[in-house]
Amino acid sequence: MTRGSESLPGGPVLDEVAGDLGVALWSALRNVTTWAATPPARRAGLFAAPSAARREEELSRLEVDAELVAPLSVMVRLLENPVGMELSRLVNACRRIALWAEQRGHLGTALEWAQAAAVAAPQSAGLAYAVGRLARRRAEYDRAESWFARAIVQARRAQDWRTYALGYSGLGNLLVQKGNFPSAKRAHGRCLKAALRHGMTTLQGDAYHDLFVTEIETGAGPAADALAERSMHAYGAGHPKLPRLAFDVAYHWMLEGLFPEALRLALALEPHFPAPAERALALSMITRSGGGAGDRTAFHGARERLDALLATGAGADSAARALLGVAYGAASLGEWTLAEDYGQQALRVAAERREGKIVVAAEAALDFVRARARVAAPSDRPTAARLADEMVAALSAPGTLVPA
Repeated sequence: MTRGSESLPGGPVLDEVAGDLGVALWSALRNVTTWAATPPARRAGLFAAPSAARREEELSRLEVDAELVAPLSVMVRLLENPVGMELSRLVNACRRIALWAEQRGHLGTALEWAQAAAVAAPQSAGLAYAVGRLARRRAEYDRAESWFARAIVQARRAQDWRTYALGYSGLGNLLVQKGNFPSAKRAHGRCLKAALRHGMTTLQGDAYHDLFVTEIETGAGPAADALAERSMHAYGAGHPKLPRLAFDVAYHWMLEGLFPEALRLALALEPHFPAPAERALALSMITRSGGGAGDRTAFHGARERLDALLATGAGADSAARALLGVAYGAASLGEWTLAEDYGQQALRVAAERREGKIVVAAEAALDFVRARARVAAPSDRPTAARLADEMVAALSAPGTLVPA
């Protein structure tokens, strides 16, 4: 269950957290894993008598974030009294350290501490799921798959149906990342079945959304729309996850040439993404779909708002992709000079940020523009037009703003 790529146990902690604090966290992590691997009857005398006092003195010399003070004090108590340590207290401390690390982008550290908690409490399905989730984010796929499998087994035994469904959801998303779409579809189907059986409406929405993504990855069109509609109905109007679903639907429609429907959704989505990187992508989608739909007003308005956003230096994470959308939108309108200008900008930004896939995409876009390639006319799908109406109405309900 602890498979991974690290050569030194707990090594990511030392890689990500600098100085003495990193050493202290790594040492405490090793203490927890040693304690967890030792049968309760043999924990007396597990740590040398002076260890607790020595650790307390070391911590007193460190500048420690407030969130770490209480968890690290629990680690001192572990050294002091390994026999009397309450499992719930130790697990809570491990989880708090993992959360502290995750919030700072130290995903390797977060993963190690989440795994320490799960090893200490091996019957906990929720802790096993947390390890799988972090391992997937770290692209440690074998490690993630084994922990999701463990979460599913433990959750079924405990009749913890929420974690059972989440385990299959996490496994399905992992399989999508690996390109195994048939298995991903089966996993998401099991998540949906559990969510339906036990009345978990948000997880029903998540499962339908995940099945929608799986369908479009394999080239489905109208069938994917039906899954998106079911996801929307499961969430209900005003649900905070609706904008993410609508964004995926609009992007899918844009790629399929359903530009008028994609534009309607993209315009409705813009207020729901205040964070700069996501706002840049929403504006880019308006330019791309606006160009495809022949709406110059929508195209140029969004282009100007995007230019103003990127000029502040915000949204750099998605700037190259956003600029690429403008290039294609301009090409759809036959504004070839503008299309080439934005294609060049996208290429330059992607090269500076070493975003190889976007470099290739920008070069392809420039070839398309320079060839004055014929731009396909918008497609037509009545079911998409109806779904666009419903989604725009659902997005207008209060409560759907995506946090910045």
